[in-house]
Amino acid sequence: MAETAIAAVLSKFGGLAASEAKVLLEVGDDMMLLRDRLEWLQAFLRDADHRRRTGADRLTCVWVRQTRDVAFEAEDALDEFFRKVDLESMGYQRWIKWLKEYLLGCWTQILLRHELSGRLKKINSRLNQISDNQKEYKIEHMPLATLTSSTTATSAWRDGYKNAVGLEKEVETLKEMLLHKGHPQLMFISILGESGVGKKTLSRILLHDMKNNNHFEIRVWYNMPPDSTTEHLLQTIYERARQAISPTQGDQPVQEGSCDDIAGMLRHLLTNKKYLLIIIGISSKTMLNCLRASLPDDNNGSRVVLVLDIVNEEVAWHANAMNKGLSNGIRHLSRFDKEKSVKLFCSRAFRTNLLDETTVNSMMSKYSEVVYNITWGYPLAIVVLAGLLRFKENPGQWTAVLQQLRSGPAMEEAHQQDGEGNQITGPAMFQEDRIEEKMSPPTTEAANLSTRTSIERVFWASFEDLPNDLKSCFLYLAAFPKDTFLSTDSIVRMWMAEGFIRPQKGKTIEELGDDYFKELALRCLVQVSAMNEAGGIKKIIVHRRLHGFLHSEAHEAGFIDAHDMHDVFVPPSVRRLSFMSFQGGYTTFTNKFCKLRSFICWAKQKEHRPSSSGGSGGVDEEHWHDLKFLQGSDLLRVVDVRGLRIKELPNEIGDKIHLRYLRVNSEHLKELPSSIQRLLNLQTLDIRDTEVEEIHPSFWKIKTLRHVIAKNLTLPSSINEELGELQTLHGVKPSKGEWDQDNCPLLKMTKLRSLELHEFNDARHGAALNTSLRQLHLLGHLKLKGDEISSCVFTGQCLQYLQTVELDGTVQWPAVDAFKNLRFVRPNLVQLSLTNTNDAPEDIQQELRKAGFIRSRTPFQPVYRLSYKQGAAKPEQQGEASSSKMEQQHQGEKAEE
Repeated sequence: MAETAIAAVLSKFGGLAASEAKVLLEVGDDMMLLRDRLEWLQAFLRDADHRRRTGADRLTCVWVRQTRDVAFEAEDALDEFFRKVDLESMGYQRWIKWLKEYLLGCWTQILLRHELSGRLKKINSRLNQISDNQKEYKIEHMPLATLTSSTTATSAWRDGYKNAVGLEKEVETLKEMLLHKGHPQLMFISILGESGVGKKTLSRILLHDMKNNNHFEIRVWYNMPPDSTTEHLLQTIYERARQAISPTQGDQPVQEGSCDDIAGMLRHLLTNKKYLLIIIGISSKTMLNCLRASLPDDNNGSRVVLVLDIVNEEVAWHANAMNKGLSNGIRHLSRFDKEKSVKLFCSRAFRTNLLDETTVNSMMSKYSEVVYNITWGYPLAIVVLAGLLRFKENPGQWTAVLQQLRSGPAMEEAHQQDGEGNQITGPAMFQEDRIEEKMSPPTTEAANLSTRTSIERVFWASFEDLPNDLKSCFLYLAAFPKDTFLSTDSIVRMWMAEGFIRPQKGKTIEELGDDYFKELALRCLVQVSAMNEAGGIKKIIVHRRLHGFLHSEAHEAGFIDAHDMHDVFVPPSVRRLSFMSFQGGYTTFTNKFCKLRSFICWAKQKEHRPSSSGGSGGVDEEHWHDLKFLQGSDLLRVVDVRGLRIKELPNEIGDKIHLRYLRVNSEHLKELPSSIQRLLNLQTLDIRDTEVEEIHPSFWKIKTLRHVIAKNLTLPSSINEELGELQTLHGVKPSKGEWDQDNCPLLKMTKLRSLELHEFNDARHGAALNTSLRQLHLLGHLKLKGDEISSCVFTGQCLQYLQTVELDGTVQWPAVDAFKNLRFVRPNLVQLSLTNTNDAPEDIQQELRKAGFIRSRTPFQPVYRLSYKQGAAKPEQQGEASSSKMEQQHQGEKAEE
């Protein structure tokens, strides 16, 4: 990670030189010297960091840490310089106009140059000292072979949970237990095993199969977050079961009450219904007893599947004791044998469906021994290894990577110390016919390595192979709670704000971020849990064991300081602070974090209710939170706060001129401070979970805005500035007055790609809206909610990029002839959703079927989804076909958006 820190600084050098050439006239030599030194160090640090992980050389560990600290110091100097230059050039604070005039004077140039020059000289001096220490303590550079990644990886990131390779027998056994007609009583089935053996994958396969056969009326799949209470478990099951019965009711959260209350509600809801609950993460018999007491047993074949780590084996046996007349409801999931291991490896590393049987058998025979010796049969390690090799040339680089992993850290270090050089650099290693000779069975010493070491060795190899930018992006996922489904859109916007994504010609930064997620999925470093209607990645989750690896790496590298407890010490030098808790708020901080770039808080705080005695036991003012402790964090780029009770933001938030991403999730927040207009670098404002309806009009002058996401935010009647970067505008409504057709605010947002507008009136806003839609050539998603919706949504010639349309209101359906050319007028349309509105006329429905659209069975919300099958589906097939595209969005998987 030290080389990644240096890469971030070098990137900022380039931006600094381009934007502030005049100011750098007197510090150019110092900057160039520092840049050259860092470039040299970056070349050495990749190999030194590899040695640091082996733990074989403590001196190298010290050298890497000190070099990383210098890189951080250089980054601080440049960021603070940028901030002061912004103060000069923007002149945004009217109340300190005198400071603006001062900064515009000649003294500004002298002071800024002098300060930066002094800091760079100190940094270069420290680098000289580190270099002297390196020579004194004889820390030598031992280069490892560089294996460049290719771009020929297959597009198999869609494999997902449907791939049951190696688990076929377990799937069939568990399905028999689920469908066991001879045991109508409620049955608890436990899937027990070590982390990384495929327990969650198996549970998803079961859920998918049970969806297809409709054996159960209600199906709930729930991955419990850490520290969940019994009340939270029962409440979540209730909400998701209710949603399975009535999707519209499921969208309304239930007020959290006592355990007895929610248990009774859940029992009443499930009575006389055949249900399947798949629950991951119950760790105590007490919680299991409470769950059992909340579930009815109507002798109708209902089932509860528990997915448990091996440390919770006692819970599995306790659940088994609850079953009546069943000897064993526990399925022990173990590591794969050699045959299963290589079969899974080949299915992920190759497009086996495109290879003939002889080639597949040859590949499996060639890699059987080495894959098993590296991964020890853990499916998680197998798929990560396959993901790594997807990006390598076969056979040469494959052989080199496998040999490096097979040799192990200790053996590799010993080999280097013998003076033979790096094992993977010899030309013989690139001879495929010698792979079995080189990949000999493990020695007794190697066999004694712990499984944690063997699995993490694969993690390290895959992580080290990532480009520097992608390393930072991947490590950033350590800031979020484990076992949490993450929205890729939100994460990409944070990456953008941090500057991790470098612009490339021909693609937006958001598109590059999507490509980053595709590569992480291809490498099997993240699991795709849901896809959007257009086939892109919508939600991901990081395996618990990989998350632990990320957490350890991020902490060791000083990249993120993440906590999941209340009373913690946070050093003032922290650069990124993540606070996660599901049982309360965070500790009030007294110190300042002057180097902080990101503050992320995902908490879950209970509401305080009045006591039954009618006393003063209402909301306690001490439990309100604010962000005033961030006042000294002038380098902030990301603020993401969810789950805390906040009723106002400090006015000083407008002073954080580096801030690019601001998201606050609090239903108590009703207004934003006027200083929000001063955030002239802001890219994303996300207030979708607040009650904010008005914002300072000058906010719409921020030209860097890219994503504005709200719940009920009023647009101004007109906007003077061109918002050429704005791509997302959600949860907005028109002002009460009439929109001018020639001065509609949407006319200043011609680069919009996603628009969600509600509460518009056709008489006051319809004409201006139609005019604006004709200018939104890049629009891919459109959601409209109003009294009447114009037919131009289907007939206008400009919306050819439109992929998804959601309409809520009376639709003015065009003549049926317009739909005969739908594939030409709307060539990218994949989904049309209608809510609280008149359904399409039968003749238009017929044209939609001809175009390949299939109507869902949902009676109150017709949804037409594009099916790539030829011709119209039969009526009895429509429901199944329409849901096929959404099968990957498992019930119970909700992104924390």
